[in-house]
Amino acid sequence: MTLTTNVRRIAAGALAAAALGVAAATNAHAVSTSGCTATPLTPEYAYTQSNGVKVLNYKIAVSCSSGRTAYITQERWEEDDWPNGDDHLGTSTFSARGTTTLNNYRTLVDGEIGQEEVYQKIRFYVVSDNGVVSAWTGWHNSAVRSFYN
Repeated sequence: MTLTTNVRRIAAGALAAAALGVAAATNAHAVSTSGCTATPLTPEYAYTQSNGVKVLNYKIAVSCSSGRTAYITQERWEEDDWPNGDDHLGTSTFSARGTTTLNNYRTLVDGEIGQEEVYQKIRFYVVSDNGVVSAWTGWHNSAVRSFYN
């Protein structure tokens, strides 16, 4: 038995939508400039405090060539559907040399009924040991991860 054209189109559309959902759940790609690379990783569960509040880790993977320092600004966000804008949860700054993973532990917000959908975005510039300063990169987002409070 052969499938009709409409059934094939519906099946193809469903497969494409499923693939998009998987792609959206992956980490952001690394961004590089002036000898440093940084990647905003998907927020992950770290632990639960004694008062029952969950703590998340907003990690950033960083790798810089010798003699270079990355100065990173990280913003943490809670995603909301249209027409509501995303909620800014906070901003942190870091500097990093060599290859490292920055850990930023923050409590999970409780801003709505149901799950909180959190992500981070970063941008950075690089300073070399001889004083040369790069331009800021653009903002780069991690994937979104949902957590129940």
